[in-house]
Amino acid sequence: MITRNRKDGAVLALTLAVLLFGLAFSGVVLVLVENFFSTSLSHVRDIAITNEAEGGLETGKQWLDSYIESNDMLPRFSSASLTGEIGVTGDPSALRVHHSPLSPSAGNPDVHVEVEVFDLNYEISSIALAPGTIFPPQLNATMIQYLGSRHLSSSYAASNRGEGDVGAGFGMDRYGVYMVRSRAVLGEREKALSEAVIRVRGE
Repeated sequence: MITRNRKDGAVLALTLAVLLFGLAFSGVVLVLVENFFSTSLSHVRDIAITNEAEGGLETGKQWLDSYIESNDMLPRFSSASLTGEIGVTGDPSALRVHHSPLSPSAGNPDVHVEVEVFDLNYEISSIALAPGTIFPPQLNATMIQYLGSRHLSSSYAASNRGEGDVGAGFGMDRYGVYMVRSRAVLGEREKALSEAVIRVRGE
């Protein structure tokens, strides 16, 4: 009788040990699956906001092209002259020629996208930047004309180019340099991309 009780006790102990091992193994598998799912979901969200941010850049460039074609002029932050003066005080919206505030993306309504287009052709009248302020880079008339003389026309006489002239055929009213900035937001995640573009009127 005692021997049988001992055998039953051993079987019960072994059964409990197997059950405990199975529960522990199931818990480990559950944690691994949850971590894998969380990592995969995070990766999918990163791809989603990056794609929408890149789409925002294209939207900004399309706006530029449409504006120039419809108005036969380049968008400028200052209507007084081709190159306006600005006090760089940390608010880049002063250079903004287009702004689409945060709104659901057509491609993925869960992602909100903001698009801004800045005119980089400006002269600095004063600088008072706060630490950490990010301001669009300056590309003023002199720099644009320099680029034009180097890349848009010959600066020397050559048989296959005709008589050279620094800046020949270069019109300040025809060339514009802009920065397109796109910001995509999904929950607490955010992705911002910027791209500098050159546009030519009447090309």
